[in-house]
Amino acid sequence: MNNARMLRVAELIQSELANMVMRDVKDPRVQHVVFTRVEVSPDLRVAKVYFSRYGEKQGNDEETEEGFKGLERARGFLQRKLAQRLQLKSTPRLKFFIDHGLAYSAVIERLLSDAKR
Repeated sequence: MNNARMLRVAELIQSELANMVMRDVKDPRVQHVVFTRVEVSPDLRVAKVYFSRYGEKQGNDEETEEGFKGLERARGFLQRKLAQRLQLKSTPRLKFFIDHGLAYSAVIERLLSDAKR
């Protein structure tokens, strides 16, 4: 599979998921979910979707876990809507993963600003 096509499909999936979560998913657990990246397998059968939450604090993963549960519950709905919107031969199966990168970067930024003082 062409790497450029995989990247294009991954970007489309990320964009469509963000739109669907914002407009179509009513579960309050996913309101502050941010999709940080999507990795699509070469055969387009699986899409690893990494997400974080606004305001996620280091060491407090309770809200993020709730977001994960909300996404898992909405997976079938998201999968169906994604298939309709992307019109691919077969839509990748979504797998959600928590991305702690935003929380780590906030901690590092705070430590650097403290060190500056």
